[in-house]
Amino acid sequence: MIKFFRKIRYDLMEKNKTGKYLKYAIGEIILVVIGILIALQVNEWNNQRNNDKAEKIVLEQLKNDLLKSQIELKEIKAYYYERTKACAIVLRTFWKTATPDDSIANYLNLPISIKIYSPILGTARSLINSGSIELLRSSELKNEIVSYVEKVDDKLIHVIRHEESYFRKGRGAVLEIIPNTFRTKAYYNKRLEETPAEALKEYFANDFVQMPRDFDTVPFQSDLNELLKSEKIYIAYTNLNITHYQLYKTYDEILFLTDELLDRLNTTVLKE
Repeated sequence: MIKFFRKIRYDLMEKNKTGKYLKYAIGEIILVVIGILIALQVNEWNNQRNNDKAEKIVLEQLKNDLLKSQIELKEIKAYYYERTKACAIVLRTFWKTATPDDSIANYLNLPISIKIYSPILGTARSLINSGSIELLRSSELKNEIVSYVEKVDDKLIHVIRHEESYFRKGRGAVLEIIPNTFRTKAYYNKRLEETPAEALKEYFANDFVQMPRDFDTVPFQSDLNELLKSEKIYIAYTNLNITHYQLYKTYDEILFLTDELLDRLNTTVLKE
């Protein structure tokens, strides 16, 4: 093609057709410019297509993270709901004069455990820290992702503060006063009877098991009725109640934020 245009130019120059040559040269320049513009446009289309693919991938990854977090946040909410309720049952017992039922032992045990959960933020953090968030066309969505990460981080700090300020105090006081004293001999015998023989055999074959297979008494047995008159125990379960309730609320708020961003992502995908 280049040789063809060159031949035309030479023919016009040899025939001394200057006017036609100039017109032809201008026309050739225009064709070259048009060719460059077309090439640039094709390149722009290719870049946009690649960006669209990359955007779709990161949005899917972010959506998968949020869906998994959504499930796990519901589970952690249920976890803290049960522990808050157990604390309330224990605390209400202090307000009664009747001897508590043996089932209260289950509620005494439940609140002294805790879980610290962090939603899956890997994709969102990576988008922000690497600058890949600029792949997203929606400015609103960019802002919402950044806001989501900041708000979740802030609420997780709230979780840690409650764990340090209330849970440790409450758990420490409970374990100091009742490390294992509210379980009766009848309770342990029933558990042994309900456990399959093979499982019992395997359990007691362990050299580190503290409890013997045949036992005569439960060490350091406490009177539940007296235990639930202790001011220290009441304060301990009050601290545990505050912890579990606040964590329940905090994870519920994080779940709400997660649902919001997930709905926003679904809306964005539908628009596309």
